[in-house]
Amino acid sequence: MSGGDDDDRLELDLLIRGFQVSRIIRLVADLEIADRIDPERPTNIAGLADACGVLAEPLLRALRALAAFGIFRVDAEGTVSHTPRSLLLRTDTPDSLHHSARFWTTRGSWRAWEFLEAALHGKVPHEEAWGTDRFGYLSDNPAEGRLFDAFMANFPDDRHNALAAAYDFSNVGLIVDVGGGNGESLRRIIARHAGVRGIVFDRPEVIAAIPSEMLAGGRITTQAGSFFDGLPPGADRYMLIRVLHDWPDEDARRILQSCRAAMSDDSRLLIVEALMEPDPSVGSRTEYLIDMQMMAMFGRARERTQSEYGGLLAEAGFDLVKVSPTASSVSIMEAAPR
Repeated sequence: MSGGDDDDRLELDLLIRGFQVSRIIRLVADLEIADRIDPERPTNIAGLADACGVLAEPLLRALRALAAFGIFRVDAEGTVSHTPRSLLLRTDTPDSLHHSARFWTTRGSWRAWEFLEAALHGKVPHEEAWGTDRFGYLSDNPAEGRLFDAFMANFPDDRHNALAAAYDFSNVGLIVDVGGGNGESLRRIIARHAGVRGIVFDRPEVIAAIPSEMLAGGRITTQAGSFFDGLPPGADRYMLIRVLHDWPDEDARRILQSCRAAMSDDSRLLIVEALMEPDPSVGSRTEYLIDMQMMAMFGRARERTQSEYGGLLAEAGFDLVKVSPTASSVSIMEAAPR
């Protein structure tokens, strides 16, 4: 067997066991290990374990396993220090992966992936695993719901700043962020434009979890509800940021129709999504994994191409006016009512 075959065998074997690495990363992220290690100085494993309230020997074994992948550095004496990869797990690192490390392997997501084959038979893996839909599960498990909100607010591609920088909001008065989570995108936009106000529209439990200090001194207000039942009317811009990919086509059309019903002729809709590349040889590996996450969570929900989004918009009474790339993985599709 050639050396190339051996390399492929090893790399594939590590991919097959990738769930083990993900789970170890989650373990140390939950303990905030990266934050407990000084970026400039190593830390003794005994002191680290004591600070976390765990046993030193199993913690050392977990950190050694990660060190084999370049995440932390562990010497023969059990001293732990940072590598460029482990620094990305610190909560004070720009575009930190701390929230990603905790979110992707939460119980709700983890178990749904065990039932992935259900999607091949027209069922929803998450519902097969938990007996309820994804948003019902998050409502019933508020700790995971808030972790989801934190992950979306700290998505590592810096999409919120990228959105605020890529679109001209200077002449916009009122924005409704539909399904806006904890309002991070609105905060980034408002920080750049003094005249902008915003409404975060989301499920009641999401709205209730937003603290007053995150409402930009009153420039952001909140409203609880379902986007299937109607939206605040008459805003200048309506934003759907990573919302439509959570839904199959028929529900995505209903969401767009709710937006259309709330909008005036001068309003504009901004759909912020990654655009699927049908050819995996030139597309982003991350986006194909997110597409599979949509399958695991929602069954027929999915990432879409620009053409597919254009078709949904036309069916809901919109014209796709402009598509603008951003510095992150998402693009901004601006649509006008017909």
